[in-house]
Amino acid sequence: MARKTAEENRRHVLAVASRLYYQHGIRAVGMDRVVKESGVGNATVYRQFPSKDALASAYTQGRADAWFARMRQAADRADDPREKLLAIFTAVIEETRLPSFRGCPMLNTHTEYPDPQHSANRVAVTHEQRVRQWMRDLAADAGAADPEQLADELVLVLNGVYVTATTLGPHGPAQRTGELARRLIWSACDGS
Repeated sequence: MARKTAEENRRHVLAVASRLYYQHGIRAVGMDRVVKESGVGNATVYRQFPSKDALASAYTQGRADAWFARMRQAADRADDPREKLLAIFTAVIEETRLPSFRGCPMLNTHTEYPDPQHSANRVAVTHEQRVRQWMRDLAADAGAADPEQLADELVLVLNGVYVTATTLGPHGPAQRTGELARRLIWSACDGS
């Protein structure tokens, strides 16, 4: 069997940690479990991730990057700028219906690491700021009278659906997210 490169080992360890952290929570999963389930030696894991904080931050960044990739792909399928915004919520609703759904990784990380100086917290907060900025840009493209206000409202709806779907299930109030987002978007963009 061919020996894995350092980058292959890094990706593998991160994939295992990502699965475990998302399923069980970052604080609930020790480095020993990541080492064991990844099948990679201690030294190899710690060479890539010198501490659990480093691994937690890499996990959070990976989840943030993956979220943006999925949401940009969904938004890019629409031509109308209002539909681009709505496509994000459609994709999020679909995400909440997956059997593996355990909430928003950014909100979960922020809850587990509330210290604003912690690197994983900073990644989560930066992600939320990027989401708001992207929604503001899309709202401006859609012709919103006040793109800042619409972005704020949409971020509230976005985070609300993640929390509500986690606690009450995807078929409870969270299922109304698309309708609510549409009303906000069309109203702010003077559409009907």
